[in-house]
Amino acid sequence: MRQRVMIAIALSCDPLLLIADEPTTALDVTIQAQLLDFVREIKEERGMSVMWITHDLGVVAELCDQVAVMYAGSIVEMASVDDIFARPKHRLHVDAAQLHALDRGRTAGRLMSIKGLPPNLASLRPGCPFAVRCSAPVERCTVERPALLPAGEDHLAACWNPVADPVTSTN
Repeated sequence: MRQRVMIAIALSCDPLLLIADEPTTALDVTIQAQLLDFVREIKEERGMSVMWITHDLGVVAELCDQVAVMYAGSIVEMASVDDIFARPKHRLHVDAAQLHALDRGRTAGRLMSIKGLPPNLASLRPGCPFAVRCSAPVERCTVERPALLPAGEDHLAACWNPVADPVTSTN
């Protein structure tokens, strides 16, 4: 397995950090599970950190402690894995989650996707790169790029109209 060979080469100099860039891409579920277990074991044995670069949110949910979500080459949200999934602040997550909920139970047809097209990275417009695809943009989104700002305890988001935490009853 090529992934194991590459990991062995990377570990030969006893690093404190292993950067795993899409290590599970194009693997079947069984081989993917074996690779994830292997990396988890060597991480614990060596007391090292692992940076996962992946599009697979299942891998993120299972293996990660902290998450930095990127869109159009920039970090748009950073938080603990639990907080990212339970209380996302950037509209990218909300829009994608709503599509996922609508897609559940469908057995055929086109996959649903967030409206619009990803931005051309060679000629980004002013403002938030996600603005043209966002379900709730505000005027500022099209003229000023948001900075990564506090959006909760140990939670950062680059969004001018972040998702509010749900109001809970105290009855």
